[in-house]
Amino acid sequence: MGRLNRSRKRRDEMNKIKKARYEKKELIRLKKTLGLIDADGNEIIKDITDVAEVKTSKELKREAKSKEEQELIYEHEENQEQGQQVATLNENTGKEHVYNSKTLKDQYGNYPPWFKNRKTAKRLRKKQHSQKKNFKQAWTTVNVPL
Repeated sequence: MGRLNRSRKRRDEMNKIKKARYEKKELIRLKKTLGLIDADGNEIIKDITDVAEVKTSKELKREAKSKEEQELIYEHEENQEQGQQVATLNENTGKEHVYNSKTLKDQYGNYPPWFKNRKTAKRLRKKQHSQKKNFKQAWTTVNVPL
């Protein structure tokens, strides 16, 4: 059986009124917790900028981009440094592998058995992109094909 629309409309109207009343109370309660209003209801701080720093979504995206750029630059510089040679013996084959501590590759160009390709594929793509010939700082990971 269907519900009566008339009673639903009345309920919605009453809920709107109740919601408006509770929003005012909630706003006052929030201001008290932030310290913008004292116990009597008098405003202490008129600007929220003194309490919190307001940022737009564009500013947050720019900051994230700059962090990614810094990571790329750091990885590029890190790759330029020479790593240490670490020799390990493979128990299954009996061959000795000499791994580079920076690139994690052995003398044959292979990664160690614990190295998971799926997990680190994104990081490797970023690293390879940063090593390209015409790498520019403005050109960031947003445009890198994943």
